[in-house]
Amino acid sequence: MLLPLRKNHFMERAAQYGDLLFETMFHNGTSVRHIERHYARLTRGLTILKMPEPSLSFAEFEQKIDENLVSWIRQNTSSPAYRIRFTVCRNGSGNYLPQNPNLSYYQNIVSVNNQHFKLDLPIKVGLYSEQTKAPGVLANLKSGNALIYVMASIFAKEQGWEEALILNTNDHIIESTTSNIFWQAKQQWFTPPLSDGCIAGIGREVFMEKHSVIEKSCTPIDLQNAEQCILTNALWLERKFVPIFAQ
Repeated sequence: MLLPLRKNHFMERAAQYGDLLFETMFHNGTSVRHIERHYARLTRGLTILKMPEPSLSFAEFEQKIDENLVSWIRQNTSSPAYRIRFTVCRNGSGNYLPQNPNLSYYQNIVSVNNQHFKLDLPIKVGLYSEQTKAPGVLANLKSGNALIYVMASIFAKEQGWEEALILNTNDHIIESTTSNIFWQAKQQWFTPPLSDGCIAGIGREVFMEKHSVIEKSCTPIDLQNAEQCILTNALWLERKFVPIFAQ
C-alpha cells in the first residue's frame, strides 16, 4: 500500500533528502555526559549546513532533554543508563532548495543495559571496501546521509565481526561504523585527521585531550602492526578492538 507524504511535515525533508543533523548522547542515570560538547558540535554543524542558529539556548537544550527523560525513566526504572538521539530537521517544504527557514527538534531515548558496556574484551573489526566515503566538511557531521554505515554494518554482521572499518576515497581507513579509531605504535597514539573524512566525534575529542596524539592517515598495515587499537564514541569513551584483515 502506498502512503501519501505528510505535506510540510517536519520529517518530510529528512526522509527525502537526509536534511538533518543529530547528536547521540549518553545519560548515566543522573546527567548527560559531555552535554556542553554535544551542544557546541550541534551548533557548529547547523552553521555548516546553513541552518538557522538554534532557537534553543544551551539551557533550553538541556531542559528539553531532561523533560523527556523524566517520563522515560518513570517507565524504565530498572535501566542504569540511556542512549539519547537529539535530531534537528529543516522543516518540510521545498525540494532540494529549502523553502522554510524554521527548524524542528525530535528526541529518541533508548534504555542501555549493562551488557552493552562490557568493554574489557576486544571486539573483532574488519574492513569494508565495497563503498568509500569522500572527505570534506560534510563528512565530519552526524547527518542523515548514513547509508555507508548501514551497508558496512550489514557487511560486518555477515562476516561475524562486531563492526567494520570505513575507507575514504584515497583508500585510507578513517573510522568504524560507530566510532573513531586510534592506534598505538612505539608508545605513540595516532588517529586519522578530520580532513580524511571521519566524524568529528565527542569521544575522539576527549581522548585527544587526555593523550598525546598525532593525526596521520591510516592504512591496514598501521593497524596490523599496532601495539593496541581503540574505538571511541559518545557511549563508550574507549574500547579495544582487534583488526581482522584477509591474509
